[in-house]
Amino acid sequence: MIKNSLVITFFLFLLSGCASEVDRRVDTVLSISGANRTELETVLKHYKHEPQKLKAAKFLIANMRYHHSYYSVKNPRQHPLLDSLTKAADSLFYHSVYMATDSFHNENIQKLIDSVRIGFRIQNDVRVSEQSVKIFWKEDYDFNWITAKQLINHIDHVFEWKRQMNSVRRLSTEDFYEYVLPYRSIPDNSLTDFSDIYFAFMDKYLKDIDKDSVQNVVQRYNFVINQLCKFFPLYPYEEEIGYQELFFYGFHDCIPIASYGVSILRACGIPAAVEFNACYKQFQGRHYHGVVLDKNGNWLAFNPESSIPTSDNSSFDTKDILNIYRFMFSEQKDTPFFMEKNGEYVPDIFDSPFLKDVTSHLLKTIPLILPYRETGNNNLAYLAAFNSGVPSGIIPVTWGKINRTKQNVTFSFVIPDRYYFPVYYSPFGKSFSFGEPFYLDKGGKIIKSHIEGKADDVTLLRKFPMKQGLVDKAVKLIGTVIQASNDPGFQPCDTVGIIADTLQPYFQDIKLDMNKGPYQYYQIKTTDEYPHVALSELEFITDIRYGYENVIAASPLPILSSGDTLSEDKTEVRLMDEPLERIKWKSEYDGNPQTSPELYPTIRFMLKKPQFVTKIRMMPLNADNGIIAGNQYELFCWNNGEWKKILSERARYNYITVSIPSGSLLWLRNLTGGKEELPFYVDSDGLQKFIYP
Repeated sequence: MIKNSLVITFFLFLLSGCASEVDRRVDTVLSISGANRTELETVLKHYKHEPQKLKAAKFLIANMRYHHSYYSVKNPRQHPLLDSLTKAADSLFYHSVYMATDSFHNENIQKLIDSVRIGFRIQNDVRVSEQSVKIFWKEDYDFNWITAKQLINHIDHVFEWKRQMNSVRRLSTEDFYEYVLPYRSIPDNSLTDFSDIYFAFMDKYLKDIDKDSVQNVVQRYNFVINQLCKFFPLYPYEEEIGYQELFFYGFHDCIPIASYGVSILRACGIPAAVEFNACYKQFQGRHYHGVVLDKNGNWLAFNPESSIPTSDNSSFDTKDILNIYRFMFSEQKDTPFFMEKNGEYVPDIFDSPFLKDVTSHLLKTIPLILPYRETGNNNLAYLAAFNSGVPSGIIPVTWGKINRTKQNVTFSFVIPDRYYFPVYYSPFGKSFSFGEPFYLDKGGKIIKSHIEGKADDVTLLRKFPMKQGLVDKAVKLIGTVIQASNDPGFQPCDTVGIIADTLQPYFQDIKLDMNKGPYQYYQIKTTDEYPHVALSELEFITDIRYGYENVIAASPLPILSSGDTLSEDKTEVRLMDEPLERIKWKSEYDGNPQTSPELYPTIRFMLKKPQFVTKIRMMPLNADNGIIAGNQYELFCWNNGEWKKILSERARYNYITVSIPSGSLLWLRNLTGGKEELPFYVDSDGLQKFIYP
């Protein structure tokens, strides 16, 4: 009995301690809120007899200290026409949908929606585009501008959901505070509307579905947004206008898509959050997405407007992403923002007090301890991943706490099957290595990819490995035949050539048998097993000595070594069945290696009279990541935490010859075009070995 009393006493002590901490943080915010202090105090006074709402208000105010963004100062003259038109479109769509019980799956209702939308656009497209929008933006901390009315309306609205919905009542206090109560979903993102606006817009579309099914809610949300955005033209404004942006097509990227989606779902009582991945294994950029909490307590990832969460997250592609971070509303004390030593540099991606590493809900992670023997006062070190989209060529993806006594650093959430660069930062943001780059295999074992090669001249052919999906398409082209005939229906026809080997990602020739030629009609016919002409470029080659008039210069074959420069055939020209200007719209003639007519099983070449075609010069569909003659390149070598330039050269041919430091990790950059680049070693045989095959 005494033991139980002690436990209860200790628990109450913890509660009072937490309450005191929140009160101290509220006092801090009030002390720095200047003229807006009275607004925040009005909120606290308003709820002095409603303890649950008072605690919620304190939670929001206590965590306002670091919330900062642009916000709009709205007024009735801001965009009156746009306000009225979006309301009209919303009303027209809503009444069209709810004219039938099964309207969301009724073909006749869809036809009615399309008819209503077309009529609306005919009347209003020009008016919308010509209407200027006057947005009055200010930049400040939330505690300096949010009014008592805004906060009280928001809190009352959220608690009404708690009163009405069992699913909201079942939430833990922490989940309710973090995933339903907040008035913003992304820190530092422009704040234009609050939950009452979002609720008035969306909730009417959700009244007939079970909100315990987050899949049904997201599916309905996606349907509504994808229908309404067709009521207006492409987004005509240069600035944000609020939730009305959702009525336009093509205005936003994944950040506002995720922000609006999560904010609107929260306003309708659905616990949700925005997450982002630090970067990708091989590609530039990062992606923001939403997550919803289902009735079983599972977090399900989805892309608002375009995908529906599944119970096992199988629909969410995670194979190429690095660490995933969730935006919280409350301060997260285990982030670099708070863990750094006074004056320690924190990379931009982690310079936020609201991040929570949630990688483990989608991917396997392991703890990892690495040696750390560097001098200095840093508390933190990082594992970075390569990214060609940033000047430094690396992005830190997770942090670790340095233990100087044990001379190591511990990382809590490291994803296997990734390549890492161990780095720390100087006070001025310069990165340094505290270990060699390594690959962490699927079992969590560190694999050092260092190759002891020679510092001789090596030949570089690519800046990025060949993509397996495109290689597979090239393999499936084996067996494709070239047929020739003097009958336009190819009855009869002769097989004059065949793709017998896997095509490489550049121009190469298939020689044709012209013993029975010449022919007037030629066609490239794929196999029944793979009826797709995945050829990005085609040229029908003939000999200049035939004296044909319908010819132009042929594209040169690639020069992949010094020996290739001696093999140019100056008698080859390109035969044309139509002027190039008329056929450049076709993907096989557009000069782009990344497009092809693969939807079709056959390509025909129809001449006006019989003529000899001696070769087909063709290129398979590819990502155009080989060395391109005439493009400007830079070559970097990884050295003590940074990429150091060792070559700048305009490529004369389809290869670059360079002398490299022994066993170095290299990055070849194309400054002229393209984004896909990946580090590599050169092995003892002189072959490039990329960090990801």
